[in-house]
Amino acid sequence: MNAKKFSEAMSELDAKYVDEAINYKRKTKKPIWAKWGAIAACLCLVLSGGFLYQAENRYPMKEVASTNNGDSAEIYTLPHWEDMEIYNQYPQIIINELEYQANWGEVSASQLGVELGKITAYGWDEYANIAGEDAIRYCNAAIYEIQNISAQCAVAVQYEGTSAYYAAVNNFYHPDTLGEFIEDINLKDTLIVNWASYEYHKPISKDTEVRFENVDISKVFDLLLSNGEAVNEYSDFDNEQPEELLDICVSVPILGYENISLSVREEGYIITNILSTGKKFFVGEENTQAFVDYVLKECSGYEVVYTLDPDEVGMPHPLSAEAGNTG
Repeated sequence: MNAKKFSEAMSELDAKYVDEAINYKRKTKKPIWAKWGAIAACLCLVLSGGFLYQAENRYPMKEVASTNNGDSAEIYTLPHWEDMEIYNQYPQIIINELEYQANWGEVSASQLGVELGKITAYGWDEYANIAGEDAIRYCNAAIYEIQNISAQCAVAVQYEGTSAYYAAVNNFYHPDTLGEFIEDINLKDTLIVNWASYEYHKPISKDTEVRFENVDISKVFDLLLSNGEAVNEYSDFDNEQPEELLDICVSVPILGYENISLSVREEGYIITNILSTGKKFFVGEENTQAFVDYVLKECSGYEVVYTLDPDEVGMPHPLSAEAGNTG
């Protein structure tokens, strides 16, 4: 092809193609590390989402019936005198200058110690008081020691004309040491561990209660109740207590205590209101943390979902504003 024909052929090319040829830029490939970085980022998102889901749903849910769902106070009905159990009718017991409060804890005849004497038990009929009548009630009773339990803590009462023996507890009992407390109420034989409760902080939803029901009672004694020399530091005027790590729900049936708190606190403390008065003992941070670790790692738990049982919700107290407003 001579120069003339070549020039003519070139003139017939579409201007678009010429322009594309002039402005052509070679496509650059993305670095391989960018490709794998994007894949790694996606993988991290998937894994973090999986971990987040597992943390949010770490424990199975279980419904627990309660008259208090945590959002409102439980409403209490004051029963009429004739509907009360006898230990509720005559709860006030005074003997040897100590004042006791009777409750539902039953003591078998085989658990009785020596008889401490005959007394007059006292009660109060609130409905009679509302009606303007004499509200004080009396009943003769016999008082006994309870085997292996100090009379400074509790005694047994048998009301005249009845066959049962009920526990009456000294609500002002204040032990000096943890060892004294354990020995005075024979805690190693009378304590029952129901469950441990832990406030679980969810990553998305609000905090929830997780309950562990298979807590080994020997762990409670070995880690939390082994230092008998621990001094009772509780004071009603101390409003700033260490934060709670975990709460143990316990019962002492013979003394009429059910679902009482044995609280495991920061800074190595335990606090309890067994026998109605507060008790606070330093047992060591190593022990309290070891117990919390044992529960969280070795005990199986479930997330508590409270359900309100309408059949168990009572009416207002007869002295409350609601009770007086009948329309």
